Amino acid sequence: MPRIIYIHVPKCGGSSFSAALRLRYFLSQAVINLDPGDPTLPAGPRIRADYAHRRVQLHRLVSRRIRMISGHVQYDPELHGNAAKDYTFVTLLRDPVARFVSHYKYLQRHHPGPSRPDTLAAFLSTADAARLASQYLFYFAGQSLQPDQDPAPLIARAIASLARFDIVGDLSEPRAFTQQLQRHIGTPLPLWRRNAAPAPTKVPADLRPRIEALCAADIAVYQAARTARIAA
Repeated sequence: MPRIIYIHVPKCGGSSFSAALRLRYFLSQAVINLDPGDPTLPAGPRIRADYAHRRVQLHRLVSRRIRMISGHVQYDPELHGNAAKDYTFVTLLRDPVARFVSHYKYLQRHHPGPSRPDTLAAFLSTADAARLASQYLFYFAGQSLQPDQDPAPLIARAIASLARFDIVGDLSEPRAFTQQLQRHIGTPLPLWRRNAAPAPTKVPADLRPRIEALCAADIAVYQAARTARIAA
């Protein structure tokens, strides 16, 4: 079976697929570990330090020639072009608006904090909302969108990165993604639901315009991927 790097963007439904792949590659597989870091640091520096640590892990696992690597880790084009050039790169996307709402609700269920508003409407005005709204830029272009920053270069970079992936799926079409994975590895996948939300994600109609505005850059990336790269 081919070597695989599965980049798992949060709340894109990737837990079930990555678990199935790890089972198929059980003799040589690894998950990128999360490092909560120093809780006294501000969120921005703490997150950057955590993802730098994950990047080191990814490089180390590739150097060990682990056959199946998965996790919440940013795409590294230099690694892809060199040490990991013989790996298959895989990811799964989701409608950015639904992904954003799901991410907020997940954080409220599992990581509540006094600094995060307890309503989605209030959360939309926070800096953390802007970070969650540009996860595709963060994972595939290397950084979240900053206030007053021109998103066009980051959107272009993320689209170019996804164009280099071997398999890009869409959570709205799980069967097509499963079939693409199975054809690639040459064996059926034993799928089951992992880390699923207790209820389907619903986007409040009155908040949708504000969420779409926040997620505009990720929506552009997602639409480009659907046009050119989504597994079918």
